[in-house]
Amino acid sequence: MNTEHKRYLSFSRLGGLLMVGFLMIFHTVSAQVLGVSASKLTATDATLVSARTLEAEPSFAYLYARKSFDGGGKLHNIFPNQDSAIILKDLFFRFTYGAGKRLEIGTFITSTLSSFSFGAKYRFVEHKKFLAVALLGFNFFNSSNLGARKTGFFGKYMGLAAGLAFTENFTDRLSLDVTPQYQYTFCYDGALSNNYFLYCDAGYYVFNHTLQLSGGWSFWYHQPVTDGTDSYGLSFHPGVTIEPAKSFLIVFYTPIDLAGKNVGRFTGFSFAFTFTID
Repeated sequence: MNTEHKRYLSFSRLGGLLMVGFLMIFHTVSAQVLGVSASKLTATDATLVSARTLEAEPSFAYLYARKSFDGGGKLHNIFPNQDSAIILKDLFFRFTYGAGKRLEIGTFITSTLSSFSFGAKYRFVEHKKFLAVALLGFNFFNSSNLGARKTGFFGKYMGLAAGLAFTENFTDRLSLDVTPQYQYTFCYDGALSNNYFLYCDAGYYVFNHTLQLSGGWSFWYHQPVTDGTDSYGLSFHPGVTIEPAKSFLIVFYTPIDLAGKNVGRFTGFSFAFTFTID
């Protein structure tokens, strides 16, 4: 293998790795339980949409990467030209409905129709200021970069995701959300990968509960079942939520990749507008 091949991944392999990194890292699109509500940035919380209430949320993500993490976790330039970068962006839509006092259900879809998801959140613990919910979701993918075999239903392959979400309200201003999740991806021919996720967000309200200063971290691990190499990513994401009205919420945050393996090092921004319809 010559020096150039050692230093730079082939573009065909690189495109797949970077796309996997984008989908796994960014809480929207491919992994985990989607279509359910959250009160901060990337971690699903244990609160629920009120019964007979609908949340509608368009969101936009923009990420770019000039470097990637290799199999040993070391950084390498993606392109010889430092002015070049991988840019990933998309528009997403979430619709979540409060189906009862303990249950919410929802859907999540990309504007390009590259994925479609169903999700549900069920509260099973409510003790003083501590809440816990169970999560279940189905994800359908139609991205040519991520699968080569048809599922026979929708897209290239499918994912079954499950997890838990815990929320501790320390005070009326300070709270913490922790969400461990697992996703099993498969296609018509059999298993493809196991995926593990851990998200953690903390938030503190200021200005009479109209602005929430938030921050946290996320970790994901992708383990192929048959072929391919494993990968992981660790990210930090500072941000804010703005609540100018009871039925309107704005979320903005910046994901920053800190470490990884066989994945691009991305940074960028995401914002969302959440509308509540009684």
